Amino acid sequence: MTTVPTSHSEGSHGTFSHRPITWGTNGMVGAGTQLTAQAGMRILQKGGNAFDAAAASALAGGVVEPTAHYTLGGEIALMLYDAKSQKVESIIGQGWAPKSATIDLYQEKWGEIPPGILSTTVPGVVSAVLTMLSRHGTMTFAEVAESAIKLASDGFPAYGLFAKTIATPERQANLKSNSDSARVFLPEGKPPQVGDIFKQPELAQTLLLMQQAEINAKTNGDDRETAIEAARDIFYKGDIAKRMVEAIQKLGGLHTYEDFSEYTSPLEVPISVNYRGYEVYTNQTWTQGISLLQTLNILESYDISSLGHNSSEAIHLQVEALKLAFSDRERYAGDPNFIDVPFEGLLSKEYATLRRQLLNTEKAQANYPPGDPNKMSAVGEIRHPNKPNPFYETLSESDGTTYLSTADSEGNMVSATPSTFGGLAQGMVLGDTGIVINCRGSYFWLDSENANSLQPRKRPRTTPCAFIILKNGRPVMTLGTPGGDNQIQSNLQVLNNIVDFDLDVQEAVSAPRFCGYSFPRSPWPHSWDPNRLALENRINVEVASKLTAKEHNVQMIGPWGIVNGFTPIVSNGDNFTGGADPRRDAVMLGW
Repeated sequence: MTTVPTSHSEGSHGTFSHRPITWGTNGMVGAGTQLTAQAGMRILQKGGNAFDAAAASALAGGVVEPTAHYTLGGEIALMLYDAKSQKVESIIGQGWAPKSATIDLYQEKWGEIPPGILSTTVPGVVSAVLTMLSRHGTMTFAEVAESAIKLASDGFPAYGLFAKTIATPERQANLKSNSDSARVFLPEGKPPQVGDIFKQPELAQTLLLMQQAEINAKTNGDDRETAIEAARDIFYKGDIAKRMVEAIQKLGGLHTYEDFSEYTSPLEVPISVNYRGYEVYTNQTWTQGISLLQTLNILESYDISSLGHNSSEAIHLQVEALKLAFSDRERYAGDPNFIDVPFEGLLSKEYATLRRQLLNTEKAQANYPPGDPNKMSAVGEIRHPNKPNPFYETLSESDGTTYLSTADSEGNMVSATPSTFGGLAQGMVLGDTGIVINCRGSYFWLDSENANSLQPRKRPRTTPCAFIILKNGRPVMTLGTPGGDNQIQSNLQVLNNIVDFDLDVQEAVSAPRFCGYSFPRSPWPHSWDPNRLALENRINVEVASKLTAKEHNVQMIGPWGIVNGFTPIVSNGDNFTGGADPRRDAVMLGW
């Protein structure tokens, strides 16, 4: 173990934070960049609600955040609270695999899920965002897309992360391998420099075609909702879809026009647990959100606040509880339209009590067996489809997805985690559409017994997940972050920081974090590294030593090395407070 002595004194903004809380009374918008957040705030100040603002931010983010692995060819975990119905809602924003995609085909031809075009899924983000806008918004597609269109056509200054990420050898090599990608992201044959105005005229044209489809529908007398559907349809059923599919097939992909035209973003009943009086809601198991809920159930019987924030005892309990939840993730979490997920058992307090009995409070376990929620047994069928495969990936600024949150004075809230796995590292621009396609299909397994096995029209279980939190029936918090498999771990820490350790929202996202690796990584080849535990070196050296004594394989990393991008919003009913994660370009705006 390498340790780095650190010291930290409390500043004007608290023990951990170097920036103040953001306040608002009329509304708030948090996002991955200031341009993304500003797009949503403009909508709030024009009279739009939280859903309109979230749609505007999501569309703008798809233009300005491709190097954070989010484009309009990606997916989105989307949760919302509707003040009128007083209900939490989940909209499915993950695309599905091609109809021709089978395990036998991939095993016979490639023996793996290859990176790039053969791991794509239908883009889900546009469908989900427009479903939200149609159901709950007040504005038109043209109004909420105005910022995105302007940013694509007129361009935006290449900010540090954007320029740095395109310049990496891995991404340059991928971009140069596809002439359409190189044309867009390597203008004049080289990466944009910081401050260069970066334009995407072809992406602007795609958005303008959607805007025109809406205008045509309104001219024909259609209502707002039907006109928004027309904008959606040209993307999935019209000219844009046909050109995207043509490009995919030229690149060797398997998607057909029907894979796009038949795609939908249905609503689903969200899942939830109560943790110390807070009702935590998330999407079903096409995301990994259930793992946070199970971890909270396991931890609820421990008085972790008495152990001290980021003490060795508290961290150990959090890490081991996460391992228990992740073992169930690998056994049960997959597209619920294809597998029978035992939600009631997995989320029950009785099952958590049984699983908790396995938690070793003194010694780190390389892994835990899954349980059996159907039989209410702490230990279920043990499967080991993979072997430990250490993978010491670099935790860099460019790793992750993005996150956005909105809230308005009516009490509406949106929590969303848009992504495009692979982004510019594996993905490619589809012809002249400007759309960078995702590689989320690499999350599948070529094992028919695995809950996340590849099947035609199945949605892979994503790492992006989003949360809405209620107390006494009232929305009090949004929660979410980029970070791949680390998302559940960091969401747990931020939530514990607020609920158990009484930190304010900015302190909660700024506090030092840990990240464990004792579970199969979601992307192919699903490597894992038992008992590896990364600690930001702002965590006390003595804590690291005690965790090593508990047989964690401790790796001390940089002071802000667990790369996330939190922008959670907390509401007390009269005003909002928000925090922006200093580890990324995250921005919180209040009004």
